Amino acid sequence: MIGMTEFSERILDGILKNNVVTPKHIHIAEKDAIRREHYLGLGIDCAPDVSASMLRSEIMIVSSARQEFSTLLSSICGTTRGRVLVSTIPGRSCEYIQDRVAKATNVVCVESEQREDGTQLSRLTYSKRFPNHMKSAVEDIFRSIGEIETVQL
Repeated sequence: MIGMTEFSERILDGILKNNVVTPKHIHIAEKDAIRREHYLGLGIDCAPDVSASMLRSEIMIVSSARQEFSTLLSSICGTTRGRVLVSTIPGRSCEYIQDRVAKATNVVCVESEQREDGTQLSRLTYSKRFPNHMKSAVEDIFRSIGEIETVQL
């Protein structure tokens, strides 16, 4: 997980609560020492820089404010080849991201909304040629916080 926001915290809580991934297999990039200690206390691998977390990850979830997205993406764009990059940044399409990362990066864009009844709905849009065997892993992550809808480009 790169860039912790309220939404990514909700995802992390769902992952841990539903045992989707064990804490030792979760890698978070967090500059703030106090927050880093919190994650370490949960048994999560947490490093102060993005590259250390990213190199250990097969699926990367990127969360940030839209205006910070380019900076965040530039720190990982050359090393995403063969990995799954999940973006929770609103208004950034799979094509937009795919043009800015290494070739053969598998991209998923997630738009999420909280319904009137309090349930979460996440719409997952997969890039072209996204490998089918990785879809269930991504979907399990977002099912841990609510319902999902999927779209294949």
